[in-house]
Amino acid sequence: MRLAFYTYSYTDKLDMAIEPALEKIAATGYDGIDISGTHGSSTDPHSVTPALRELTRGTADRLGLSIEAIITHDTLADSLFTDTPLDLKGSVDLAVDTGAPVVVFHMGGPTDNPEKRAAAWRRVVDTLKENLEYATPRNVKLAVDGVWHGWLTDTPEAFLQIHDEVGSPDFGINFDPCYLTLLGLDPVAVAQQWQSRIFHAHLKDHVGTYPDYEHNIPGLGDIDYPRVVRGLQEIGFAQAISIETFTSMDFDESCEEGYQALAPSMGKGV
Repeated sequence: MRLAFYTYSYTDKLDMAIEPALEKIAATGYDGIDISGTHGSSTDPHSVTPALRELTRGTADRLGLSIEAIITHDTLADSLFTDTPLDLKGSVDLAVDTGAPVVVFHMGGPTDNPEKRAAAWRRVVDTLKENLEYATPRNVKLAVDGVWHGWLTDTPEAFLQIHDEVGSPDFGINFDPCYLTLLGLDPVAVAQQWQSRIFHAHLKDHVGTYPDYEHNIPGLGDIDYPRVVRGLQEIGFAQAISIETFTSMDFDESCEEGYQALAPSMGKGV
């Protein structure tokens, strides 16, 4: 299992220079990074220009960091009812260019009526099948970013249903213990339920309960992360877990304290 850091809040939203950010991440002890599937406020994966792709991958390679995942931002289900559906194929191309093994997307979904949700479900299944035909030959997997209130994947069982309907071993899930906990679920029990369908993990923390909660760095909230890490180890998970932060959190503090909260349970020095 590898420990990564998701750079989006800093290199994209706060426009922090890539090289010093990655140098700090590497010096802290991380194994890799997650990067945004788009640049800045754009929703187009081509906004990550060839020069930016080369800079990101070249810097990561120089520092011994792997690029673990491409993270998109628009919700897939909602975008399929617009003129600009989520460009998963463009995100797969970005993954190929940067050496990332998985593209993570958010599900979303209409909540106003059952008929529209049923239509969205069918569109999502068909869209994922089509995009997996593109991704699989390129050795890239697709993973939905967890479960959440109102999404088509609003329960662990809903994800399993859509996973079975898509019917591809290259479609899985991004494990998010924070949102599972806020849904009133035990993340370790869910990890046992999902098993090898977990392709990646995002670790953030929180204080409070839904809907009155605030996010924080792992180790500074309510989640017992050493237990979560042990739970992933017990199911044989051997991919990357990545610390997810927000612009309200200081970069150096997030980098250092997040590492210190998780590294010991992974057998890494601090």
